Amino acid sequence: MNEGKERNVTDNLSVFWQNDDTAAALFYDLLARTQREAYDDAFLAQLAAYRTAGGDAVHADVFAAQYLLANDDAERAVLCAERAYAARPVSPAVWTVLARAYAALHRYADALVLQGCLARLCGVPLALDLPRATLDATTLDRLSAAMSHPSHAPLAARMQCGADGHLTQAGSLFLKEFLPVSPHIMPPYYVGVHAPQGMQGAKAWQIDTLRDAPGIDYFGAGDFTFDLIRGQRVHGSADVRLAPQEEAALPILGTVRPHLTQAQKLHIRSGTTEGTVWLNEAVPNFFRLDADTTFTSDEDFIVGTPIRLGHSPARKRLVLNILVDALPWQVLREHFAAEMPKTHRFFQRGTIFDRNYSVAEYTFPSFAAIETGMYPHRNGIFHDQLALELDSDTLTIAEHMRDLGYAATQLMSDGNGIYNGVTRGYDRIIVTPYRLSAYEGVERTIRYLTGLSEADHFIGLHIQDVHPWPAPIFQCAESVQAQLPLAARIVSEEPVASPYMRPSPLNHRVFRESVRDVDRALGTLFDYLVAHYAPEDYLVNLYSDHGVAIFSEPHDIVGAGLTGAVWMMRGAGVPEGVVTDELTSGVDLYPALGALCGFPAEENVDGILPKIFGGTGRDITYSNSLYPGKPYFLAARSRTHTLRLETQETVGMDGTVDLAHANVAIYPRAHENEAGYAVDSPELRAFFYPRVREFLRGIGNNGEIFPLPAKD
Repeated sequence: MNEGKERNVTDNLSVFWQNDDTAAALFYDLLARTQREAYDDAFLAQLAAYRTAGGDAVHADVFAAQYLLANDDAERAVLCAERAYAARPVSPAVWTVLARAYAALHRYADALVLQGCLARLCGVPLALDLPRATLDATTLDRLSAAMSHPSHAPLAARMQCGADGHLTQAGSLFLKEFLPVSPHIMPPYYVGVHAPQGMQGAKAWQIDTLRDAPGIDYFGAGDFTFDLIRGQRVHGSADVRLAPQEEAALPILGTVRPHLTQAQKLHIRSGTTEGTVWLNEAVPNFFRLDADTTFTSDEDFIVGTPIRLGHSPARKRLVLNILVDALPWQVLREHFAAEMPKTHRFFQRGTIFDRNYSVAEYTFPSFAAIETGMYPHRNGIFHDQLALELDSDTLTIAEHMRDLGYAATQLMSDGNGIYNGVTRGYDRIIVTPYRLSAYEGVERTIRYLTGLSEADHFIGLHIQDVHPWPAPIFQCAESVQAQLPLAARIVSEEPVASPYMRPSPLNHRVFRESVRDVDRALGTLFDYLVAHYAPEDYLVNLYSDHGVAIFSEPHDIVGAGLTGAVWMMRGAGVPEGVVTDELTSGVDLYPALGALCGFPAEENVDGILPKIFGGTGRDITYSNSLYPGKPYFLAARSRTHTLRLETQETVGMDGTVDLAHANVAIYPRAHENEAGYAVDSPELRAFFYPRVREFLRGIGNNGEIFPLPAKD
């Protein structure tokens, strides 16, 4: 939103939104000139006028880059286009001009990755006029990641180049290799397999056999469990040095598949200890060290990040983040003790946030918002079909905790956040694309804490038992099938995305059963924590990323049913026995953990520290559906009222939308979005309009839309 436009809308409370016609006219004049390739002095004059009028800075940089390319100044064109990309990474117009600028500077790999984005979202064929030598393994891996689904790492759309230079794509995965994610993530993630027990090499053989099978990406590798560890490949010998009195647990992965009784040998020399052990292919083997140690092998091996053993008084012994995906507080809040008795009993000794709302209606943007403390349109993670990297200057919760000295591990993940860098703070990520059952995560956590009890841990668990999935795509529990009457088993609806699933006896029964499953498993975990940790030694944070639609009639994409989210905490620094009614948002978890654990919330963070932790608290929350190709929806909630907004136009691929003709109304909270209950007053407008307009900065596009690139 430009300054002139902001003056129009901020000072005038008679209407909610007004586009800047002067800036829009200049935009379309510049667009017409680019289509004529009229890059002359008049173009520069119009561009200057557009900037002076307060035009969109990203649009201005795109025009400037186009002008510079037309005048053979690729270096400055890259500067303009990269500035535009940093501000709006999901933009076909930005990708197009930046790819051209990179190619002009012979940065062919960078150009090809952007062409991959255009191919994936816009159907623009990949340009194959690149020098054959540039299509090496590293470049093809980067392109593969760009062409892959952003939530399903390490599954991938693997790209290959034939002898004729023709590129082909096939569903596959990254395995026994380093992930081609951001180069600033060092050391990088090595993709192994999770096999805590069992026959040596069996799991690696299984997935290696299936890695290129047709449909492996669609079927989530058959719920296979991967083990991603930050590490480095070693050829020959590795020396691990420890400080005096320091101890560490070191994960090492083999690279050779065993055959019968033959396996990869690892020779160890440390102090008075010397001998040989077996290594399992692609599976982490942990070694406890208390002195400088040398590891040698005839074959390559992978040395993971050491886990430093020992407690610091500056840290908690355990900080545990439990994301129970799609757990709806609006459904549970009245019967929480009955529905989840074990969880209720545990958090009775903590704080429960009774008015917490997610920023989005589904996992992909909500998860990134929680981990960064930033709204989706500000961190750039909103398009669930594109794996664009989170800006390197944006620090995640896990990065902060890792920097504080915690052993940062995500013990249960669905692959979300890996390709785009949202989970880059973890040294280890255990991934199962679809099977994220609470009981498995609990058992995995207890075993992990038992084996590494001396370390200070930051652990993330992503549990999905409660998440609704449409039939017939997903199988529901046999206990549900066997108990429901035959009439309730009949499903007449076609499969839809989970935010659009409707109420039914089957959906309700699956939900209730899953809630009980989660509570039973979490009760075991909570009992373990109470038995092994003093109250001042741990911090448990349980939350959801959104709610569910299966209890809402009529359907409401940003209603309380879908955006009323769970948040409760217990442990060091958390008030006991409190149910607070202050407004909170998913992005507030970031400053809350920062205050309790000792890391700062940066200026670009949208989260606000709740009053219960000594912060200012917030007077408004924002839940929005920013999904390209659909209308934009917003629910902005105060303690007493809700402003609802719905656009006529659909959201563009760049995450912007024309707001000039949006339907806007204010409702009492008890009758949110109900016909006949809209209210209006100067006081309500004075409260909502400036705040909501500020939130929409970067979403409203002033009616300025670049045409999509041609497909041929």
